[in-house]
Amino acid sequence: MKLRSILRGLGRVVLGVILVAVMLVLVASYAPHMARDGVAALGRWASIGSKMLAPPLLAERRLEKCAWLEQNWSDEDRAWFHNVSQGTATFPVPYAWFRKLERPEISPLDPIIPRGLISDPDYLARLGFISPNKECDPPAGDHTAQGYGVLPIGFAVLKGGTDPATGANFQDGLGLTCAACHTGRVIYKGTELRIDGAPAMIDLQNLERIIGLSICYADKAPWRSGRFANSLLDDRPDVTGMAREAEKAATRHELREICDEKIFGKVGAEQAILTRRKMAHTDEGFGRLDALNRIGNQVFHENLADPRNPGKPAVGEMAGGLTDAAFDGNFAAHTAPVSFPPIWDVPNFVWAQYDASILNPNIRNIGEAMGVAAKINMIDVKDPARPLFSSTVDVAAINRVEKLLLGAKHPLDPQVGFSGLHAPKWAEAATYFPGDRNWDIDETEVVAGRGLYRKLCFECHRAPVRDSEIPIDDPDSFWMEENTDQINNLPEDKNWILLGNERLFNVVQKSVAVMGTDPEQARVLTERQLSLPGYLDIDPRRDVLLPCDMEGHAALRTSFVAGLMAAVRKVEDQWFLDMERLNGQAMPAEEVSAIKGMRPNCPNPRVFKPMLPEPNSHAAKITAGAPSVAYLVEPHYRARPLDGVWATAPYLHNGSVPTLDDLLTPQAVRPLAFCVGPVEFDPARVGLPVDRVPASEVFAVHPAAPAKPQCESGLTLFDTSERGNSNLGHSFEDPDEGADSPPRPLGVIGRGLKPDERANLIAYLKTL
Repeated sequence: MKLRSILRGLGRVVLGVILVAVMLVLVASYAPHMARDGVAALGRWASIGSKMLAPPLLAERRLEKCAWLEQNWSDEDRAWFHNVSQGTATFPVPYAWFRKLERPEISPLDPIIPRGLISDPDYLARLGFISPNKECDPPAGDHTAQGYGVLPIGFAVLKGGTDPATGANFQDGLGLTCAACHTGRVIYKGTELRIDGAPAMIDLQNLERIIGLSICYADKAPWRSGRFANSLLDDRPDVTGMAREAEKAATRHELREICDEKIFGKVGAEQAILTRRKMAHTDEGFGRLDALNRIGNQVFHENLADPRNPGKPAVGEMAGGLTDAAFDGNFAAHTAPVSFPPIWDVPNFVWAQYDASILNPNIRNIGEAMGVAAKINMIDVKDPARPLFSSTVDVAAINRVEKLLLGAKHPLDPQVGFSGLHAPKWAEAATYFPGDRNWDIDETEVVAGRGLYRKLCFECHRAPVRDSEIPIDDPDSFWMEENTDQINNLPEDKNWILLGNERLFNVVQKSVAVMGTDPEQARVLTERQLSLPGYLDIDPRRDVLLPCDMEGHAALRTSFVAGLMAAVRKVEDQWFLDMERLNGQAMPAEEVSAIKGMRPNCPNPRVFKPMLPEPNSHAAKITAGAPSVAYLVEPHYRARPLDGVWATAPYLHNGSVPTLDDLLTPQAVRPLAFCVGPVEFDPARVGLPVDRVPASEVFAVHPAAPAKPQCESGLTLFDTSERGNSNLGHSFEDPDEGADSPPRPLGVIGRGLKPDERANLIAYLKTL
């Protein structure tokens, strides 16, 4: 009896354990966010374990209608842009493997019933990626890229070849292209309006995590690795018998290497650096990426790493490489996430990037391709068939994208405006919602808003690109060469300047300190430093500073901005040499010039200012002949024309303000936290849906921080208290200005606006 009682008790315990295990598996399967939170709450080691669970995703959403807005591109141009490869292999597995990977979800029946595939466009749509839609997408053209109509917008197939870094052959790969981050949409009442060049509302951070987990689940779960290998071979019916078993074994071996080295090894090495240096990433989430720091990490850390041991440099100190400490120092935390910027008009601007840091379009675009993992040789100096800086970057395709954005006509043609990709028009979008008063525009408000725009916005954003009420011969016209707000009448302050053979719009730049907006993004290229291995022969002083008439202090010679510019130029130059070797002859000079352009590859002189003593002064005499010049670094952000601004929420460079209405309120009453993702558009306040600020609070000091909103599972909670997330600056809060008004505080750019004035200005901005 006693033994029977003991056995009965043990049975209950075992049954209880089984039930708890089943419950945990069910929670992990159907409510992964609860499982992750619960495991993380158990402590540090359990928190590490929680990262092995998939992040929560948005629920699948079915929309009734889909349309592309007219933006001056042909259907063929649009279709080509959406999936053209720029030479990147962002995903660490071949394209054929990506198509077969199961989702990183846990199920009690997982050993016998496969999960869905991560390549399913409906699954990727839960991360914000725009799925193919035959009902509204343009038909495929003669030159449409591989994957069009199958892959989400922005996914591109890289043709297989020889890896320039390792010399090994690689299968067709998969990477991200421009369209992934620069194709947006407006979702409203079951209708999806797709917009080329608009900021994408995608979650790349969680995509990265999901792909890594999918690979490692396939490796570590025996039933998944078997299913995965078999599914690959199902596409190769000619491989049978012993050959099939050998292929399966080889696949499993390669899968383990990718998981252990490219996933666990890479993530572990990077986390160790962050821990040693007491740094942490800022959550990027939907619609944002710390692009500059990620590019720096890819180019000067991952590209220099030992492929088999990502925590160590491939070339050690004794062979002319970096010390372990210097190698670690090249990795930076993601502390400056920014919203994906709209890219219409940009080829016509003097300066690109939020911080006005890039002058040459190729340097910007090739650098972006390098940052999303184009294959580049930066470690092997021994094989003449694979010179340093040979790469898979497709400079010709990148140049074609730039030309497509620019258009065929000269930019300074006021009769037609810009001739490339146009900003979307509110008026066209409104036609999809007839009878909806939220999309109506009151002409009386527009007239009043135009006057407010002239008083409050002209100084930075200049005249609108397209406003029929401002004729092209008006002194304030966008198309006039002179800037009526010029203070010092300097040539560099004109609206339009000639640079090489191009007439370009001179975007206004303002000091970050004056604007008062979050400084983290501007600090990346002004403060980050690099260690460069000698074997790369990158000399920022020789390659960048001296050609730009910048002698340069020693700190400037090790700056990230100069090192990156030099490295990107080497990749570009090597591409022309590779084309010469491939074609058996050099590219004609005029073709080279057309691709490279005439713009120099120089840092911004407004940001890096030489500190030169007055001529004939004592300081000038004692520093005469000094080997270096000290520079005062003054970070700037650039303003851009506001055409299409209605389709670019959230606002400010870091996406910290959810609506245009919030942007026009005093900084102290802006939302401190809000939910971000592919959510319902708010056409009244223009942006993401958040609670309205009561009129009584507009000029009041913000009360104590309210409780953070509860976001729908899968959305990003944007918290303005985190590093890089400040929503301050660009604030309208001064009383009426007058002759006796005191100077504005930093971050305040204009007087406070009453609710009706905000409504008027918003009505006008919708028309741009």
